[in-house]
Amino acid sequence: MKVLHLYSNHKWTGAADHALNLCARLDQLDGVSSHLACGWRRGRQNPLRTRADDLNLEQVRDLHLEKHLNWRIAPDVLKLRRKRVKGNFDLVHSHLDNDMLAAVTAGWSARLVRTVYAGEPWDLDWRQRACLSRAALILTASRRVRDFLAGLYPAKPIHQIQIPVDLTRFAPRPKDRRLMAEFDISPGQPVAGIVARVQRHRRFDLLLQSLRKVTAELPDIKFLIIGRGTHIDEVAREPVLRLGLQDHVVFTGYRSEDFADVLNLLDFKVFLVPGSDGACRAAREALACGKPVVATNRGILPEIIRTGETGLLIDEAPESLAGAMIRLWTDGPRLRRLAVNARAEAEKSFDPGRYAAAVADLYKVLLREIRRIPNTSIREVK
Repeated sequence: MKVLHLYSNHKWTGAADHALNLCARLDQLDGVSSHLACGWRRGRQNPLRTRADDLNLEQVRDLHLEKHLNWRIAPDVLKLRRKRVKGNFDLVHSHLDNDMLAAVTAGWSARLVRTVYAGEPWDLDWRQRACLSRAALILTASRRVRDFLAGLYPAKPIHQIQIPVDLTRFAPRPKDRRLMAEFDISPGQPVAGIVARVQRHRRFDLLLQSLRKVTAELPDIKFLIIGRGTHIDEVAREPVLRLGLQDHVVFTGYRSEDFADVLNLLDFKVFLVPGSDGACRAAREALACGKPVVATNRGILPEIIRTGETGLLIDEAPESLAGAMIRLWTDGPRLRRLAVNARAEAEKSFDPGRYAAAVADLYKVLLREIRRIPNTSIREVK
């Protein structure tokens, strides 16, 4: 079967990694051929197309697929309609709202699969209501979102699928001595960290207030802030100085090639507020590295983290976060048990091969239903 994946953005953010990795994994299966169409970018490097080339993905390059709704959706609709009439693809798999709208408007509804990466129920806008009601198959990252959409569309096939991570790249490894020297970490020194774009809404105020309490009891801790952000000085660097945390907090910047090695410096990870990726890839990657996660109850995090087993779930008070960090740092046997459990959970739930096989099986079920009903209508597929 030939499947066209649509991703209406050109930026390497949000669910881009999930979409491209799914295409690559599906291509490794017998009988599945994935093609990717992603956002167009005039006269500048396109990070998604570059990454797709690195993965040797077949690309469809004649679509604009912009993130925001504008006039360029019109030629996309016409081109997608021609592809449908010519029978270029068996299915279209949509990953974002604007490409879903283009596919539905082009008449692909009966052969449209949509993955919803949101971590919790939300108020659907007109575009989402119009299109999700017409999609033939919906996949969700979150169980709560699956149940929410099933309540809105009780007759529609909706399946929750665990979003995977690369279990080879993200795996427990010894702490890298070069990185320890770069960040001034001593052997045996307790280290934790957060991976996040440094933005106002990501609750760095909560984090830094908590760290001030932690350092009063554990004066030798190191905490890595892994990421970057336009307002990093205002949101993090200046408060670190005001709170006297400069000897404890290390700003690593954005890490790419050595990101997994930086993660493996941590004894555990903190995750406070999900960003543009509702599936919370960063939390999954930490678990895969055998790092317990201290997390709030926001979004999909309570579905990923089993409190007391693979991490700790807390409320959003400095005392709660500080207490959780202190308990993990001062209870070595418990921390080691959670670390082993974290990796085991990742191997059980986040395996990319099982994920791709499960998606391919759902494709096959949908195609059998389409072929069983000649001249299938949108209503009949639902």
